[in-house]
Amino acid sequence: MKYVLILLLVLMTPTISQAEPAHDSDETLGVGYLAKADGTKVYERSVGDAVAAIVKKDFPLVAYESNTSWLGIMAAESVENGRAHVRYFKNGQNAKGGENTAWVDLKDLKRIYFTCCDDNTRCSGIKDSIFKTAKYTDCFTRAMEASSEQKMPTNSSPVTDLELEKLKIQLEIEKLKLEQERLKAGVK
Repeated sequence: MKYVLILLLVLMTPTISQAEPAHDSDETLGVGYLAKADGTKVYERSVGDAVAAIVKKDFPLVAYESNTSWLGIMAAESVENGRAHVRYFKNGQNAKGGENTAWVDLKDLKRIYFTCCDDNTRCSGIKDSIFKTAKYTDCFTRAMEASSEQKMPTNSSPVTDLELEKLKIQLEIEKLKLEQERLKAGVK
């Protein structure tokens, strides 16, 4: 029975991943981060010691846009080797100073969530404009300001039940993708 269920989920994965996210919902949330301390290292890759930048406390970063949009979060948290894949403006405000993608150790970040009220198409936290300089969305900025005003705890907070459930779902999806690839390889 267990294998039948896994097989059904594997076969349904392509259908599920093609589903359109509900971006007009007030429940759709984007993921962002603030650096916990001055001297936070921003790395070039998910592994290694090559540093792209060193940022100050409360420096804003948003989750790099990934392909898990069917969950309703376009800029979903992507973690490899204990580092979050992030997107940020080098000056911490807008694209005038340049934009970059990089990796930051999760232990050095404070996670914040923001509504997608003015970025419903991607929920990336970054508002791109054809004729203006890209900047953080108003909703991300408000969430960032509200979060940075709160006192940071001295020790890391435990993972919430919602975060744990999300991580479990992501793990199951990855397992199903691997199983699907294995089945395809076996069929050929």
